[in-house]
Amino acid sequence: MTKKKYTSGYLAIENDRGLKGVFTTLGAGVYSLTLHGKPLILQPVDRQVYLSSNQYFGKTMGRVIGRLKKDVKILGKECDLLAGKDGICLHGGGEKSLSFRDFSGIVFSEGDYNGVMFNYISPDGECGFPGELDVKITYLIPLSSNELIIKQEATTTKETIISLSNHIYWNIFPDIDVNAYLLMIAATHCGTLQKQSELVVNTRVVPDYLDFTEGALLKDKLDAIKKHPGEPGTLDHPFLFDQKEPTEPKVVLDTPRMKIECYTDYDGVNVYVDVTDTPVKFANGPVKGRRAIAIEPQLFPTEKRILRPGEVYRHVMRYRILEK
Repeated sequence: MTKKKYTSGYLAIENDRGLKGVFTTLGAGVYSLTLHGKPLILQPVDRQVYLSSNQYFGKTMGRVIGRLKKDVKILGKECDLLAGKDGICLHGGGEKSLSFRDFSGIVFSEGDYNGVMFNYISPDGECGFPGELDVKITYLIPLSSNELIIKQEATTTKETIISLSNHIYWNIFPDIDVNAYLLMIAATHCGTLQKQSELVVNTRVVPDYLDFTEGALLKDKLDAIKKHPGEPGTLDHPFLFDQKEPTEPKVVLDTPRMKIECYTDYDGVNVYVDVTDTPVKFANGPVKGRRAIAIEPQLFPTEKRILRPGEVYRHVMRYRILEK
């Protein structure tokens, strides 16, 4: 079987402080993010790999990021979501989700910002989700600071569920092995994962091996997770933030070269360390093992995800990049 070839338009914005982003209309995604020409995120050399990969490099995720039962109920009404053989709808429908839909896109400048805005209208019933969903994704880079701001908006014609996110994989040159990164998550509670399906079934106080409240070396925590029975073998867990205000960073990634601070008004975040070792050539260099970390702000728990006609889904995530 011939693998489907995807096409996309590429739109770029930058500032005078060395930060540049290249974005794609397919999946309203971030193809590359560089500082002084050096990659900050995993950047496949082959753009077709970026577009078609089921690892969702830098793509917008939705309609609902994560895992849902195919027969999920929305306000008592049962849906029939697009799912795999396991009965799980992954990231809003896998290769038919928003990550693989072609958005319209424009570049603009406004005040202190250069930006790219994407728009896609998801038809009623697409991947089994009710309601026509009008989705707008805006990326902003300030002229006066090194930040990537992602604004996500949507409206619906029917009651539906939505929890958008982005699947950027941070891999900061030259510190490309995430073992040496320090991670802080402002969360004392996390989700409990159901065995095999990895559905989030309830909330618990973070155990020691998932406690990042004071900041912790990723290698130590990843080694502990790998040894702990019942866990997925890597960090791939949802966390519920203690505070809702976005004035303080909710997640901090500290490396020998720089610090990444994530500010967001989302209720929670899924944090994933990629250990798949798929044979992909990256602009970052010979990346292997624990090669990147995805910080995915999202709505958590599930009941927060209801969107009704007349309401506006509106959330923001801001990644502040601080050089040392």
